[in-house]
Amino acid sequence: MKKYLILGGVLLLLITSAVSIYNTSKHTDWLTERRIELLETALAPRTPDLAAYSWAEAIKTRNGAWQYAIMNDELRAQYLEQFEETNWVTGVSSPWVEKYRVTRESVDEKGDVTFKVEFDWYTSAGYAYSNSGILTVSKFENPDRWLLTYLKFTYEPDQGKAKLKDV
Repeated sequence: MKKYLILGGVLLLLITSAVSIYNTSKHTDWLTERRIELLETALAPRTPDLAAYSWAEAIKTRNGAWQYAIMNDELRAQYLEQFEETNWVTGVSSPWVEKYRVTRESVDEKGDVTFKVEFDWYTSAGYAYSNSGILTVSKFENPDRWLLTYLKFTYEPDQGKAKLKDV
């Protein structure tokens, strides 16, 4: 009988410890999510141009978390798996973006702004190729911010636009 009481006590202690660890972990996860949410809100672009330049700089710095932070929910759902698979680092070490140019292309009747971003990619040997991305940003309220709502971009060179290296 004494054996069963001790075993029951140990079992109760283990269950209580497991529940406590689970609750602490759950609370820590919530705190991490909340911290990220507040950082994304604080750093959210306040103008359409800043949204486009932020995205271009996030591509240049290979920062998937930054790219994700300035996307709307639909784009986030589309790109989440890709960002997670690369541990939130996009692109590769070579080639890298050396320069980019942001051009405002149009503003529609809702006020959404479309941009073209042209990137120049380099390797240790010099210029490699150019490519471009098209993105549309839209204004969101609460808090006031501009987020990407459309994105067409690939890391590959634009067809027919890759410049030949001088030999």
